[in-house]
Amino acid sequence: MSAPVEPLREKAREAIRGGAMPTITPDRRFGATGIGELCAVCGERIGRNQMEMEIEFNRHGATPGIDRYHLHPRCYAAWESERIDGAGPA
Repeated sequence: MSAPVEPLREKAREAIRGGAMPTITPDRRFGATGIGELCAVCGERIGRNQMEMEIEFNRHGATPGIDRYHLHPRCYAAWESERIDGAGPA
């Protein structure tokens, strides 16, 4: 994963605006070797030879549980930047 930063920020912005990624701070963050999941921002597979960030959000209400997202580290950084900059729904 070596895509330029601006396209990643645009993808992160789209994921937030489209509701595919939340805008709140994760309840938990983990960094580890990829397990072959698709990145929630860029949509590319995170290979077992790559690092990944896994973020979790506790879900409360009618359907409690945990929402998990897998991201490349650069995609995580792009999402975090967009989340903090307030790139929510237009």
